[in-house]
Amino acid sequence: MTTKTGKPPYTFRASWALLLLLGNFLVAAFYFGLLK
Repeated sequence: MTTKTGKPPYTFRASWALLLLLGNFLVAAFYFGLLK
């Protein structure tokens, strides 16, 4: 949401980054589990 309140949507960006990181870890875990 582009709201000119002075503060950037840090929480939104942080949550999105965290979600992507979690997804990456999940995919890596699945790959390692399948390869082993």
